[in-house]
Amino acid sequence: MTELTAGRIMKKAADCLEDSKWTFDRKLFDVCAYRAYFSIYHSIQGLLFVSGVQAKDHSQAHSKFSEMFIKTGLMDISLHKRLKRTFEMRQASDYQYYKVSGQEALKSIENAAAFFESAIQYLKENNHLK
Repeated sequence: MTELTAGRIMKKAADCLEDSKWTFDRKLFDVCAYRAYFSIYHSIQGLLFVSGVQAKDHSQAHSKFSEMFIKTGLMDISLHKRLKRTFEMRQASDYQYYKVSGQEALKSIENAAAFFESAIQYLKENNHLK
């Protein structure tokens, strides 16, 4: 098995973001929101990885991200809001059978893209990515 690196984790985040765009183009809005959320989730995992922290589930990942990156001011609070909105959309779609609209799916992509870019910027500025 290949060694886990921040680059590999962020590649997974990038793939999920591309998946969300691909599914949006095909009007698969529920799947789009799902994949957008997972782009954010894997971005968080990349940030936690370089901090030596491993989150066992989504709740723990969200909490650790907030504790280590938002409350400390390392990353902008708007990212926490993007995480929350996108996670809620994914939850509603998956577990409450909510039908995601095209506008909501597009917002999920925007949230994921902004989150991903911020994570990449942080990782590069702190010499975790080239």
